[in-house]
Amino acid sequence: MFALIAMFLLPASIVMDSPGDARHAPVDLAKASHARDLNKALREDALWVAVARDGKIWLGEGRVSLSDLPSAIDEGLRKGAEPKVYISADARAKYGSVLEVLERVRTARVEKIAFVVRQRESPPH
Repeated sequence: MFALIAMFLLPASIVMDSPGDARHAPVDLAKASHARDLNKALREDALWVAVARDGKIWLGEGRVSLSDLPSAIDEGLRKGAEPKVYISADARAKYGSVLEVLERVRTARVEKIAFVVRQRESPPH
């Protein structure tokens, strides 16, 4: 389901998450075969939204409610953040939870959205 969101709903970029990145809630990220690095995602002021398996939402290092997400994103944009949101959704999060977050990000007038994934390991030859 997560892949369907990325493929059909958004012209989103996919970024490979670094294993030691602790800027958001710990999530079990989906894997993709053709992930790519986006250097701006590592900026200190980058807007990271995490959707945990149980549906809890994190913006950066703090929990945020779904209703407060657009205003929290607006606040980050006012402070000079890049107008792009990086979403890291747990691979087992409900499709509806991720879709609600996506809708709230769009409510904050953010058009550029990237899903954070892990690079799938290629099988040994």
